Amino acid sequence: MNDSNREPEDCSILIVDDDRTMRNLLKIALEQEGYRTFEAKNGQQCLEQYSYQKPDMVLMDAIMPGIDGFTCCRQLRSLSNNNYVPILMITALDDQDSIDQAFAAGATDYVTKPIFGSVLLHRVNHLLSNGRTLRRLNLLESRLAKQQQWQRLEYQISHQWQKSSSLKSLLQDCLQQLQTHLEAERLGVYRIDGKLITEVIAPAYPSVKTFPWEEITLLRVYQSTYQQGKTVVLNFSENIALSTEQISFFEQLSLKNLTLVPLLVNNNLWGILWIHHCRVSYQWETWEIERLSHLSNLLAISSEIMK
Repeated sequence: MNDSNREPEDCSILIVDDDRTMRNLLKIALEQEGYRTFEAKNGQQCLEQYSYQKPDMVLMDAIMPGIDGFTCCRQLRSLSNNNYVPILMITALDDQDSIDQAFAAGATDYVTKPIFGSVLLHRVNHLLSNGRTLRRLNLLESRLAKQQQWQRLEYQISHQWQKSSSLKSLLQDCLQQLQTHLEAERLGVYRIDGKLITEVIAPAYPSVKTFPWEEITLLRVYQSTYQQGKTVVLNFSENIALSTEQISFFEQLSLKNLTLVPLLVNNNLWGILWIHHCRVSYQWETWEIERLSHLSNLLAISSEIMK
């Protein structure tokens, strides 16, 4: 089977069947084609394996003891980020009601036993290719929606500049809109002399006023980076180049992500915008960082004008 989109070594398939012989046959056929496989003998194991292994595709028998394939399929589809994972239902049932039930449960396709190897492999390859295409389309749609949100945000903030009569009011309004847009728990602006200009905090999250501002902004660590106009993004679920003491300091603030944006005026460091994500990590895209940096520098320039 020639398919330029096919990359079996990058694809994993979860085989779900209470019949060990059937699982072995499917495993051998798929691994001979280069796919990685995982196995589950019932619906409960399928749900556990799916959450742990995050396969690219699921082959599932419809009739199993306990949680049957139809119920398991519905539960898989209820999981987040699972709309584009192909689920191929395999069963001896070939009546129209069973086929309708499989598709209603969320199955992508349906094949009946006895299974012919060439037909199955062609179907698997086709479904994986379609799944990749759908994921790419979803990514493009998500990116377009984000870009439109940023455009609206920039318009709202530029409109706010025309109405604000004070620096604190301007920054407060802008940070509140950024907080909503980014779903962040804390945002704030420190001037380079250490003055906290303003901060916006979600309910039940403490202020950073009592913490040293050099620690909040990591000024000693990243000052040269800031002076180059580069944003720093730290994900605390990964290995980061900070000391144990610095990591312990940020653990007090329950951070998942720390984003530090330099505010430049005439290529000089005016201040630092910090953004705290505490509940979930925010996945920044490169173009988002660029727009945030541009917006932040406009805030700094406006702040100087309004002094």
